[in-house]
Amino acid sequence: MSYSEEEQVEQLKRFWQDYGTPILVGISLALAVFAGWRFWQQSQFEASAAASGGYQAALEAAGKLATDPADKTANADLQRQALKVIQDHPGTGYAATTALLLAKRGMDVGDLKEAEKHLRWVLDQKKTDAGMLALTTLRLARVLADKGDSKGALALLDQEKTPAFTPSREELRGDILHASGDIAGARKAYQAAVDELVKRQEPRPLLDAKLADVGVEAPEIKRPSPVLEEKGA
Repeated sequence: MSYSEEEQVEQLKRFWQDYGTPILVGISLALAVFAGWRFWQQSQFEASAAASGGYQAALEAAGKLATDPADKTANADLQRQALKVIQDHPGTGYAATTALLLAKRGMDVGDLKEAEKHLRWVLDQKKTDAGMLALTTLRLARVLADKGDSKGALALLDQEKTPAFTPSREELRGDILHASGDIAGARKAYQAAVDELVKRQEPRPLLDAKLADVGVEAPEIKRPSPVLEEKGA
């Protein structure tokens, strides 16, 4: 071995003495982080699969109840599966959607307190998307109105500003005001709903009947012909 080779070996030994331990520690930490990331990724996948499966089971039970509202087995399955998803996966969209199933069941059987509980739970979830929050707000407003709390229902509608839900929000506002005897307020709300529908060219026959009931002639709204749209494209 030449002198230069011996010198290189000595330098390598000194380098390893000075930096060997930190290098090994760094490698160990990197491997631990990688293993932890893989474990977290696998856990997330399994949690998502479990939440999805629970939601599907709850949805199937809700479908059976839609066919036979008195199906006790389906009702028990809905309650069990839905509550499990909500408790085990509270931060997921599956939990919020499943809570809406329970709220609908409460509304269907006249248990407004139960419906309100689940709707408020959805509104409390920070990760719920804007569309679901708007839908939940409208449903909760209707529940409150059905309970006789028109003031609370209208206050909720005042907080909801999502443009896509303007027609439904204003129509519901009109329903609540009409039921409370405020015909002028109902007329204004219905008009706001139909004005937006005219812009979208979306007919809504039931709203036309409500307008007529408060003394307003509904404008004729026709959906654009697909053939005309194709020609104009």
